[in-house]
Amino acid sequence: MTGQISRMLVVLSLSFRSSLQGLRLFGLAAFAAVPTVLVGAIASTGASPTLLENASELFVGALTLPVVIMVIVLVIAVAQFRNEIDAETLVYLSDRSVGRGTVVFGKFFGAWGASLALALPAALLPFAVVSAAGGGPSSPTVVPAVAASVLLATAAYVGFFLFLGLVSRSALFIGLLFGFLWEELLLLLPGDAPRLTLAFYFRSFLSGEISSGPLAHFAGAVPGTLAAVTLFSVTVAFLVLTVAAFQSLETAPDRGNA
Repeated sequence: MTGQISRMLVVLSLSFRSSLQGLRLFGLAAFAAVPTVLVGAIASTGASPTLLENASELFVGALTLPVVIMVIVLVIAVAQFRNEIDAETLVYLSDRSVGRGTVVFGKFFGAWGASLALALPAALLPFAVVSAAGGGPSSPTVVPAVAASVLLATAAYVGFFLFLGLVSRSALFIGLLFGFLWEELLLLLPGDAPRLTLAFYFRSFLSGEISSGPLAHFAGAVPGTLAAVTLFSVTVAFLVLTVAAFQSLETAPDRGNA
């Protein structure tokens, strides 16, 4: 057991470091800076602290979590398995003494850590800009609630995109369709359709944890505890599916179709 944990930590470290290097790190860091740059641009016009506060919170729900963070996680998590499958290095790793479940969990935690390294600044730095401009969050629970929401959302997205990267060569394209069509469009539909999205639950979580301001009101929201449990359950479910798929799928590319 101890040996598998140490091997998982090695996989975690390799996954984390490989996710944040070179042009990928530069591009993702620039993308993560978009919400902060937008709030800074608004501050530079001499906007009132109240306007800045509302803008920073609106960006979290409408831009940072469903778009910026989703894309960051997609790029990082899909690459965990897909790059190694294409390079034929995943088969070598899985044939060694490292259990396949160990590989999955190591890659999950490595990708989650790499995602958080970019996602947390993307979500929280705009509030630092607001503070520097003389404002502050509309509620004292905003910053911790946003941080907790980022933890839950990134974990769920990593679980889903990790699985997608293992089972599909078109994972990046499917992930973009999922993020920009499924997550965005279903959220606008009436009835229970929004409950089929991850965005519904992290918006519900924010609404349940924040007492005032733009993030405190979300139509049809479920209780914050239920939202958190749902996101956690989705994460666990996709980890289980990933382990099962890794046990049965051919992880080397088909040379005949190359």
